[in-house]
Amino acid sequence: MAAETSKKRSIKRLLLTAVIIAAVFVLSACSTWNSFRQTFITKPENESVPTITIGVIEPQTGRYAGKGKDEIKGIELANSIYNNVDGYDVRLVKVDTQSTVAGTETAIQALTEMKPVAIIGSAGEASSLTIGEYVDAAGIPAITPSATNPLITQRSNYCFRACLTESQMGEGLAEYAADELGSRKIAVISIKNDTSTSALLDGFDDRVKYIAGKRSWAVCLTEEILPNEEEMKTALKKLRNSGADVCFVSMGTEEMDTFFTLAEDMGLDGITYLGTKSWGDAAFISMMDKHKGIKVVFPYESVLTKNNDTSNTYTEEAQRFQIEYANRYGADDIPTDNAALGYDSYLVLINAFHNAKSTDGEAIRTALMELDGLKCATGLFTFDDNGNVKRSVTLSTIKDGKPVTEYVTKIEAKAKVLEDIENPEGQADESAATD
Repeated sequence: MAAETSKKRSIKRLLLTAVIIAAVFVLSACSTWNSFRQTFITKPENESVPTITIGVIEPQTGRYAGKGKDEIKGIELANSIYNNVDGYDVRLVKVDTQSTVAGTETAIQALTEMKPVAIIGSAGEASSLTIGEYVDAAGIPAITPSATNPLITQRSNYCFRACLTESQMGEGLAEYAADELGSRKIAVISIKNDTSTSALLDGFDDRVKYIAGKRSWAVCLTEEILPNEEEMKTALKKLRNSGADVCFVSMGTEEMDTFFTLAEDMGLDGITYLGTKSWGDAAFISMMDKHKGIKVVFPYESVLTKNNDTSNTYTEEAQRFQIEYANRYGADDIPTDNAALGYDSYLVLINAFHNAKSTDGEAIRTALMELDGLKCATGLFTFDDNGNVKRSVTLSTIKDGKPVTEYVTKIEAKAKVLEDIENPEGQADESAATD
Protein backbone atom coordinates (compact mmCIF):
# COMPACT_ATOMS: atom_id res chain seq x y z
CA MET A 1 0.00 0.00 0.00
CA ALA A 2 2.80 2.40 0.93
CA ALA A 3 4.50 1.57 -2.34
CA GLU A 4 1.30 2.34 -4.29
CA THR A 5 0.86 5.68 -2.48
CA SER A 6 4.48 6.60 -3.24
CA LYS A 7 3.95 5.71 -6.88
CA LYS A 8 0.87 7.99 -7.09
CA ARG A 9 2.84 10.85 -5.52
CA SER A 10 5.63 10.39 -8.07
CA ILE A 11 3.12 10.53 -10.92
CA LYS A 12 1.57 13.72 -9.49
CA ARG A 13 5.03 15.32 -9.22
CA LEU A 14 5.79 14.42 -12.86
CA LEU A 15 2.47 15.82 -14.02
CA LEU A 16 3.05 19.03 -12.04
CA THR A 17 6.50 19.41 -13.55
CA ALA A 18 5.08 18.93 -17.04
CA VAL A 19 2.42 21.58 -16.40
CA ILE A 20 5.04 24.05 -15.17
CA ILE A 21 7.25 23.43 -18.21
CA ALA A 22 4.29 23.87 -20.53
CA ALA A 23 3.37 27.11 -18.79
CA VAL A 24 6.91 28.40 -19.20
CA PHE A 25 6.80 27.66 -22.93
CA VAL A 26 3.40 29.34 -23.25
CA LEU A 27 4.57 32.45 -21.42
CA SER A 28 7.77 32.49 -23.43
CA ALA A 29 5.78 32.25 -26.64
CA CYS A 30 3.49 35.07 -25.50
CA SER A 31 6.51 37.21 -24.69
CA THR A 32 8.00 36.50 -28.09
CA TRP A 33 4.70 37.29 -29.80
CA ASN A 34 4.27 40.56 -27.89
CA SER A 35 7.80 41.57 -28.76
CA PHE A 36 7.22 40.65 -32.42
CA ARG A 37 3.88 42.48 -32.51
CA GLN A 38 5.42 45.62 -31.08
CA THR A 39 7.85 45.85 -33.99
CA PHE A 40 4.87 47.00 -36.06
CA ILE A 41 4.06 50.68 -36.26
CA THR A 42 1.47 50.61 -33.52
CA LYS A 43 0.84 51.92 -30.07
CA PRO A 44 1.66 49.05 -27.66
CA GLU A 45 -1.17 48.21 -25.29
CA ASN A 46 0.92 48.68 -22.15
CA GLU A 47 2.66 51.88 -23.20
CA SER A 48 1.49 55.47 -23.54
CA VAL A 49 4.10 56.33 -26.18
CA PRO A 50 3.51 55.25 -29.82
CA THR A 51 6.37 53.40 -31.51
CA ILE A 52 7.85 53.29 -34.99
CA THR A 53 10.39 50.78 -36.22
CA ILE A 54 13.43 51.20 -38.44
CA GLY A 55 14.75 47.96 -39.89
CA VAL A 56 18.50 47.33 -40.04
CA ILE A 57 19.67 44.71 -42.55
CA GLU A 58 23.43 44.23 -42.30
CA PRO A 59 25.99 41.41 -42.51
CA GLN A 60 26.67 40.40 -38.92
CA THR A 61 28.36 37.13 -39.92
CA GLY A 62 30.40 36.12 -42.94
CA ARG A 63 32.84 37.98 -45.16
CA TYR A 64 31.47 41.50 -44.64
CA ALA A 65 30.61 41.20 -40.95
CA GLY A 66 33.22 43.78 -39.95
CA LYS A 67 31.73 46.48 -42.16
CA GLY A 68 28.20 45.53 -41.17
CA LYS A 69 28.97 45.69 -37.47
CA ASP A 70 30.65 49.09 -37.89
CA GLU A 71 27.53 50.44 -39.58
CA ILE A 72 25.37 49.00 -36.81
CA LYS A 73 27.54 50.76 -34.21
CA GLY A 74 26.83 54.08 -35.90
CA ILE A 75 23.12 53.31 -36.26
CA GLU A 76 22.76 52.26 -32.62
CA LEU A 77 24.68 55.35 -31.47
CA ALA A 78 22.32 57.63 -33.41
CA ASN A 79 19.32 55.77 -32.01
CA SER A 80 20.63 56.19 -28.46
CA ILE A 81 20.79 59.96 -28.97
CA TYR A 82 17.69 60.48 -31.12
CA ASN A 83 15.26 57.81 -29.98
CA ASN A 84 12.08 59.89 -29.97
CA VAL A 85 10.73 61.74 -32.99
CA ASP A 86 7.53 63.79 -32.83
CA GLY A 87 6.38 61.80 -29.82
CA TYR A 88 7.20 58.40 -31.36
CA ASP A 89 9.77 56.11 -29.77
CA VAL A 90 12.10 54.77 -32.46
CA ARG A 91 13.02 51.09 -32.22
CA LEU A 92 15.55 49.16 -34.28
CA VAL A 93 14.99 45.64 -35.60
CA LYS A 94 18.21 44.03 -36.87
CA VAL A 95 18.50 41.11 -39.29
CA ASP A 96 21.63 39.40 -40.61
CA THR A 97 22.36 39.03 -44.35
CA GLN A 98 25.12 36.51 -43.49
CA SER A 99 27.13 38.22 -46.29
CA THR A 100 25.23 36.21 -48.91
CA VAL A 101 22.51 36.97 -51.42
CA ALA A 102 20.45 34.00 -50.20
CA GLY A 103 20.75 35.23 -46.62
CA THR A 104 19.77 38.73 -47.73
CA GLU A 105 16.62 37.48 -49.46
CA THR A 106 15.51 35.60 -46.35
CA ALA A 107 16.29 38.56 -44.10
CA ILE A 108 14.60 41.23 -46.24
CA GLN A 109 11.46 39.14 -46.64
CA ALA A 110 11.16 38.79 -42.87
CA LEU A 111 11.96 42.45 -42.34
CA THR A 112 9.41 43.85 -44.81
CA GLU A 113 6.70 41.70 -43.24
CA MET A 114 7.32 43.59 -39.99
CA LYS A 115 6.37 46.80 -41.83
CA PRO A 116 9.04 49.21 -40.56
CA VAL A 117 8.75 52.86 -41.62
CA ALA A 118 12.19 52.60 -43.29
CA ILE A 119 15.19 50.30 -43.64
CA ILE A 120 18.96 50.87 -43.33
CA GLY A 121 21.36 48.57 -45.19
CA SER A 122 23.35 46.89 -46.46
CA ALA A 123 27.15 47.02 -46.40
CA GLY A 124 27.35 44.60 -49.35
CA GLU A 125 26.91 45.62 -52.99
CA ALA A 126 24.98 42.52 -54.10
CA SER A 127 22.89 42.54 -50.93
CA SER A 128 21.90 46.16 -51.53
CA LEU A 129 20.93 45.35 -55.11
CA THR A 130 18.81 42.46 -53.81
CA ILE A 131 17.06 44.66 -51.24
CA GLY A 132 15.76 47.05 -53.90
CA GLU A 133 13.22 44.65 -55.39
CA TYR A 134 11.64 43.93 -52.02
CA VAL A 135 11.45 47.51 -50.68
CA ASP A 136 9.88 48.64 -53.95
CA ALA A 137 7.22 45.95 -53.66
CA ALA A 138 6.56 46.84 -50.02
CA GLY A 139 6.73 50.62 -50.54
CA ILE A 140 9.33 51.03 -47.77
CA PRO A 141 12.18 53.53 -48.29
CA ALA A 142 15.68 52.14 -47.68
CA ILE A 143 19.13 53.71 -47.51
CA THR A 144 22.49 51.98 -47.88
CA PRO A 145 25.26 53.60 -45.84
CA SER A 146 28.20 52.37 -47.94
CA ALA A 147 27.30 50.37 -51.08
CA THR A 148 28.51 52.29 -54.14
CA ASN A 149 27.04 50.44 -57.16
CA PRO A 150 25.03 53.06 -59.11
CA LEU A 151 22.38 50.50 -60.08
CA ILE A 152 21.29 50.13 -56.42
CA THR A 153 19.52 53.47 -56.57
CA GLN A 154 19.01 53.60 -60.33
CA ARG A 155 16.92 50.40 -60.43
CA SER A 156 14.81 51.21 -57.39
CA ASN A 157 12.32 53.96 -56.61
CA TYR A 158 12.73 53.47 -52.87
CA CYS A 159 16.51 53.01 -52.46
CA PHE A 160 18.79 55.87 -51.36
CA ARG A 161 22.52 56.10 -50.72
CA ALA A 162 24.40 57.87 -47.91
CA CYS A 163 27.87 57.42 -49.40
CA LEU A 164 29.23 58.69 -52.71
CA THR A 165 29.56 56.53 -55.82
CA GLU A 166 32.96 55.50 -57.18
CA SER A 167 32.75 58.02 -60.03
CA GLN A 168 32.06 60.82 -57.55
CA MET A 169 35.10 59.75 -55.50
CA GLY A 170 37.21 59.76 -58.66
CA GLU A 171 36.13 63.32 -59.42
CA GLY A 172 37.14 64.35 -55.92
CA LEU A 173 40.60 62.82 -56.24
CA ALA A 174 41.08 64.60 -59.58
CA GLU A 175 40.16 67.99 -58.12
CA TYR A 176 42.59 67.45 -55.24
CA ALA A 177 45.44 66.45 -57.57
CA ALA A 178 44.94 69.07 -60.27
CA ASP A 179 43.50 72.03 -58.35
CA GLU A 180 44.60 71.71 -54.73
CA LEU A 181 48.08 70.29 -55.40
CA GLY A 182 48.36 72.03 -58.77
CA SER A 183 49.88 68.92 -60.34
CA ARG A 184 50.51 68.98 -64.08
CA LYS A 185 52.00 65.49 -64.19
CA ILE A 186 49.66 62.83 -62.92
CA ALA A 187 50.27 59.08 -63.27
CA VAL A 188 47.82 56.18 -63.04
CA ILE A 189 48.92 52.62 -62.21
CA SER A 190 46.12 50.07 -62.15
CA ILE A 191 45.70 46.30 -62.11
CA LYS A 192 45.08 44.48 -65.39
CA ASN A 193 41.49 43.33 -65.90
CA ASP A 194 40.39 44.87 -62.59
CA THR A 195 36.83 46.18 -62.99
CA SER A 196 36.40 47.14 -59.33
CA THR A 197 37.96 50.59 -59.81
CA SER A 198 36.84 51.27 -63.38
CA ALA A 199 34.09 53.71 -62.36
CA LEU A 200 36.46 55.57 -60.03
CA LEU A 201 39.09 55.84 -62.76
CA ASP A 202 36.49 57.04 -65.27
CA GLY A 203 35.42 59.80 -62.91
CA PHE A 204 39.04 60.68 -62.19
CA ASP A 205 40.01 60.82 -65.86
CA ASP A 206 36.93 62.82 -66.87
CA ARG A 207 37.53 65.44 -64.18
CA VAL A 208 41.26 65.77 -64.90
CA LYS A 209 40.52 66.34 -68.59
CA TYR A 210 37.81 68.86 -67.70
CA ILE A 211 40.23 70.81 -65.51
CA ALA A 212 42.97 70.60 -68.14
CA GLY A 213 40.66 71.87 -70.89
CA LYS A 214 42.54 72.52 -74.12
CA ARG A 215 45.89 72.57 -72.37
CA SER A 216 48.30 69.79 -73.23
CA TRP A 217 48.85 68.43 -69.75
CA ALA A 218 46.67 65.80 -68.14
CA VAL A 219 47.61 62.22 -67.18
CA CYS A 220 51.26 61.76 -68.19
CA LEU A 221 51.47 58.00 -67.53
CA THR A 222 48.89 55.20 -67.65
CA GLU A 223 50.18 51.75 -66.75
CA GLU A 224 48.33 48.46 -66.23
CA ILE A 225 50.24 45.77 -64.35
CA LEU A 226 49.89 42.44 -62.61
CA PRO A 227 50.41 42.90 -58.86
CA ASN A 228 53.81 41.18 -58.65
CA GLU A 229 57.19 42.61 -57.72
CA GLU A 230 58.70 42.45 -61.21
CA GLU A 231 55.89 44.41 -62.87
CA MET A 232 55.79 46.86 -59.97
CA LYS A 233 59.49 47.63 -60.52
CA THR A 234 58.91 48.22 -64.23
CA ALA A 235 55.98 50.54 -63.51
CA LEU A 236 57.95 52.46 -60.90
CA LYS A 237 60.83 53.03 -63.36
CA LYS A 238 58.34 54.48 -65.83
CA LEU A 239 56.87 56.57 -63.03
CA ARG A 240 60.29 57.99 -62.20
CA ASN A 241 61.02 58.76 -65.87
CA SER A 242 57.63 60.48 -66.30
CA GLY A 243 58.40 63.08 -63.66
CA ALA A 244 54.93 62.66 -62.16
CA ASP A 245 54.41 64.16 -58.70
CA VAL A 246 51.01 62.54 -58.11
CA CYS A 247 50.17 58.88 -58.75
CA PHE A 248 46.91 56.98 -58.43
CA VAL A 249 47.46 53.30 -57.53
CA SER A 250 44.64 50.76 -57.20
CA MET A 251 46.04 47.90 -55.12
CA GLY A 252 45.26 46.34 -51.75
CA THR A 253 47.18 46.36 -48.50
CA GLU A 254 49.72 43.56 -49.11
CA GLU A 255 50.49 44.71 -52.65
CA MET A 256 50.85 48.34 -51.58
CA ASP A 257 53.27 47.31 -48.84
CA THR A 258 55.55 45.82 -51.50
CA PHE A 259 54.92 48.73 -53.86
CA PHE A 260 55.82 51.37 -51.26
CA THR A 261 58.95 49.46 -50.20
CA LEU A 262 60.13 49.44 -53.82
CA ALA A 263 59.18 53.11 -54.25
CA GLU A 264 61.23 54.08 -51.19
CA ASP A 265 64.22 52.14 -52.51
CA MET A 266 63.94 54.05 -55.82
CA GLY A 267 63.60 57.46 -54.17
CA LEU A 268 59.94 57.88 -55.12
CA ASP A 269 58.67 58.56 -51.61
CA GLY A 270 58.17 62.26 -52.38
CA ILE A 271 55.19 61.53 -54.64
CA THR A 272 51.64 61.89 -53.32
CA TYR A 273 49.88 58.55 -53.82
CA LEU A 274 46.12 58.49 -54.35
CA GLY A 275 44.11 55.36 -53.63
CA THR A 276 40.69 53.87 -53.06
CA LYS A 277 38.29 53.98 -50.14
CA SER A 278 39.71 50.66 -48.89
CA TRP A 279 42.88 52.49 -47.85
CA GLY A 280 40.93 53.65 -44.82
CA ASP A 281 40.68 50.07 -43.52
CA ALA A 282 42.51 49.20 -40.31
CA ALA A 283 44.87 46.76 -42.06
CA PHE A 284 46.08 49.39 -44.53
CA ILE A 285 46.51 52.03 -41.84
CA SER A 286 48.53 49.58 -39.74
CA MET A 287 50.70 48.71 -42.75
CA MET A 288 51.49 52.39 -43.34
CA ASP A 289 53.36 52.48 -40.03
CA LYS A 290 56.23 51.01 -42.06
CA HIS A 291 56.04 53.80 -44.65
CA LYS A 292 55.60 56.97 -42.62
CA GLY A 293 57.53 59.05 -45.16
CA ILE A 294 54.95 58.39 -47.88
CA LYS A 295 51.82 60.53 -48.16
CA VAL A 296 48.61 58.78 -49.15
CA VAL A 297 45.25 60.40 -49.89
CA PHE A 298 42.01 58.49 -50.46
CA PRO A 299 38.21 58.98 -50.43
CA TYR A 300 37.09 58.42 -46.87
CA GLU A 301 34.30 59.97 -44.82
CA SER A 302 36.48 60.74 -41.82
CA VAL A 303 35.05 63.01 -39.13
CA LEU A 304 38.56 63.69 -37.84
CA THR A 305 40.62 66.62 -39.08
CA LYS A 306 44.40 66.89 -39.29
CA ASN A 307 44.43 67.96 -35.63
CA ASN A 308 41.96 65.31 -34.46
CA ASP A 309 39.45 68.08 -33.87
CA THR A 310 36.50 69.36 -35.88
CA SER A 311 36.98 72.30 -38.22
CA ASN A 312 34.79 74.89 -39.90
CA THR A 313 34.17 72.50 -42.79
CA TYR A 314 32.26 70.19 -40.45
CA THR A 315 28.93 70.49 -38.78
CA GLU A 316 27.98 70.54 -35.14
CA GLU A 317 26.68 67.01 -35.70
CA ALA A 318 30.22 65.85 -36.51
CA GLN A 319 31.36 67.12 -33.13
CA ARG A 320 28.47 65.40 -31.40
CA PHE A 321 29.22 62.16 -33.23
CA GLN A 322 32.86 62.15 -32.11
CA ILE A 323 32.05 62.90 -28.48
CA GLU A 324 29.18 60.44 -28.18
CA TYR A 325 31.05 57.72 -30.06
CA ALA A 326 33.98 57.97 -27.63
CA ASN A 327 31.60 57.94 -24.66
CA ARG A 328 29.80 54.84 -25.89
CA TYR A 329 32.65 52.78 -27.37
CA GLY A 330 35.78 54.17 -25.72
CA ALA A 331 38.39 56.73 -26.76
CA ASP A 332 40.61 54.04 -28.31
CA ASP A 333 37.87 52.94 -30.72
CA ILE A 334 38.40 55.17 -33.76
CA PRO A 335 35.14 55.48 -35.74
CA THR A 336 35.32 54.14 -39.29
CA ASP A 337 33.61 55.80 -42.23
CA ASN A 338 31.09 52.94 -42.17
CA ALA A 339 30.15 53.85 -38.60
CA ALA A 340 29.78 57.53 -39.49
CA LEU A 341 27.67 56.70 -42.56
CA GLY A 342 25.48 54.34 -40.52
CA TYR A 343 24.95 57.17 -38.04
CA ASP A 344 24.01 59.59 -40.83
CA SER A 345 21.69 57.08 -42.52
CA TYR A 346 19.63 56.99 -39.33
CA LEU A 347 19.60 60.79 -39.05
CA VAL A 348 18.46 61.14 -42.65
CA LEU A 349 15.54 58.77 -42.10
CA ILE A 350 14.26 60.29 -38.86
CA ASN A 351 14.44 63.78 -40.38
CA ALA A 352 12.43 62.56 -43.36
CA PHE A 353 9.89 60.97 -41.00
CA HIS A 354 9.65 64.25 -39.08
CA ASN A 355 9.11 66.25 -42.28
CA ALA A 356 6.61 63.75 -43.71
CA LYS A 357 4.44 63.85 -40.58
CA SER A 358 3.35 60.36 -41.60
CA THR A 359 4.28 56.68 -41.29
CA ASP A 360 3.38 56.13 -44.94
CA GLY A 361 6.32 54.89 -47.01
CA GLU A 362 5.56 57.05 -50.04
CA ALA A 363 5.30 60.17 -47.86
CA ILE A 364 8.66 59.42 -46.24
CA ARG A 365 10.21 58.73 -49.66
CA THR A 366 8.97 62.10 -50.89
CA ALA A 367 10.38 63.79 -47.78
CA LEU A 368 13.77 62.16 -48.45
CA MET A 369 13.78 63.53 -51.99
CA GLU A 370 12.99 67.00 -50.63
CA LEU A 371 15.84 67.13 -48.08
CA ASP A 372 18.01 70.13 -48.83
CA GLY A 373 21.39 70.44 -47.13
CA LEU A 374 20.55 68.41 -44.02
CA LYS A 375 23.57 68.73 -41.69
CA CYS A 376 24.89 65.35 -40.56
CA ALA A 377 28.22 64.00 -39.28
CA THR A 378 29.80 63.38 -42.69
CA GLY A 379 28.45 66.51 -44.36
CA LEU A 380 25.30 67.90 -45.95
CA PHE A 381 22.61 65.69 -47.45
CA THR A 382 20.65 66.48 -50.60
CA PHE A 383 19.57 63.70 -52.99
CA ASP A 384 19.35 63.65 -56.78
CA ASP A 385 16.44 62.16 -58.73
CA ASN A 386 17.91 58.65 -58.33
CA GLY A 387 18.43 58.85 -54.57
CA ASN A 388 22.18 59.52 -54.72
CA VAL A 389 23.65 62.05 -52.33
CA LYS A 390 24.90 65.27 -53.93
CA ARG A 391 27.75 66.88 -52.03
CA SER A 392 31.45 67.58 -51.81
CA VAL A 393 33.92 64.71 -51.60
CA THR A 394 35.88 64.18 -48.39
CA LEU A 395 39.45 62.95 -48.86
CA SER A 396 41.55 61.67 -45.99
CA THR A 397 45.19 60.95 -45.23
CA ILE A 398 46.84 59.04 -42.38
CA LYS A 399 48.33 60.80 -39.38
CA ASP A 400 49.41 59.21 -36.09
CA GLY A 401 47.81 55.93 -37.16
CA LYS A 402 44.39 57.46 -37.86
CA PRO A 403 42.48 58.48 -40.99
CA VAL A 404 42.09 62.26 -40.79
CA THR A 405 40.54 64.72 -43.21
CA GLU A 406 42.96 66.10 -45.77
CA TYR A 407 40.67 67.94 -48.20
CA VAL A 408 37.01 68.63 -48.92
CA THR A 409 36.29 69.36 -52.57
CA LYS A 410 34.80 72.63 -53.77
CA ILE A 411 32.71 70.90 -56.42
CA GLU A 412 29.46 69.06 -55.73
CA ALA A 413 30.11 65.70 -57.36
CA LYS A 414 27.14 64.18 -59.17
CA ALA A 415 26.62 60.45 -59.60
CA LYS A 416 26.74 59.15 -63.16
CA VAL A 417 23.79 57.24 -64.60
CA LEU A 418 24.72 53.82 -65.96
CA GLU A 419 22.96 51.79 -68.60
CA ASP A 420 20.60 49.48 -66.74
CA ILE A 421 21.32 45.97 -67.99
CA GLU A 422 20.18 42.67 -66.59
CA ASN A 423 23.61 41.37 -65.63
CA PRO A 424 26.06 44.26 -65.11
CA GLU A 425 29.75 43.48 -65.42
CA GLY A 426 31.16 41.96 -62.26
CA GLN A 427 27.73 41.06 -60.92
CA ALA A 428 27.52 37.43 -62.06
CA ASP A 429 29.62 36.07 -59.22
CA GLU A 430 27.79 38.21 -56.66
CA SER A 431 24.46 36.69 -57.56
CA ALA A 432 25.66 33.33 -56.32
CA ALA A 433 26.48 32.38 -52.74
CA THR A 434 28.44 35.33 -51.40
CA ASP A 435 27.86 39.05 -51.40
